[in-house]
Amino acid sequence: MTTTPAAVAAPPRLTALLPPLGPLAMAGWAFAVPYQLSAPAPVWIPQAAAGTGRLQVAFVMLLLFAVVAVPGAIVLGLRARRASRRTGTAGLVLTVLGFGAAAFSGAGYDATAVAAHRVLGGQVPQVERLLGELDGFAAPLLAGALFVPCMAAGAILMGIAFWRGGGTPRWAAIAMVAAFPVILAGGAVSTLANGCGWLLLATAFWRASRT
Repeated sequence: MTTTPAAVAAPPRLTALLPPLGPLAMAGWAFAVPYQLSAPAPVWIPQAAAGTGRLQVAFVMLLLFAVVAVPGAIVLGLRARRASRRTGTAGLVLTVLGFGAAAFSGAGYDATAVAAHRVLGGQVPQVERLLGELDGFAAPLLAGALFVPCMAAGAILMGIAFWRGGGTPRWAAIAMVAAFPVILAGGAVSTLANGCGWLLLATAFWRASRT
């Protein structure tokens, strides 16, 4: 029995859709959250409690990210590894670690803050104390410490790998390297800028996945 060309070609086309979905979900999260990422606790906690509709959308985006981000990073990382073995492998490992840590962090922190704000009658200092106690648990603390540096380093290394491999348009490799500075700077400026950084990364992932 022979395999048709279409049956052989279909799986790569389908898997090429995975890599951009994680960054797209994070962009959706950034556009949905009802507060600025750089806002202090006395500001963002009441804003989160007042914007539960938008926060529910943000939670859905984080759920989507948790489902698709790691498989997408593996698909893209394997392509980066073929482009440049050592650099691509390092990018694959770090991106998977970072995306996995971000997925573990999830929506629990914001949900806890909003629930505590309601139960405690809007007493923000008490909510801050509760969140401080959560920060004392090792697993969430480790996830929080890993996800930003690992995601940033992984995306940059994969961008370098695609640049070296030469099979991906140079603009996509540059966008992959530049995306996380935009994401990090955006987090200090506005959630809109942060979301645009994730959209830039999603665009780079989408183009690189079609190599």
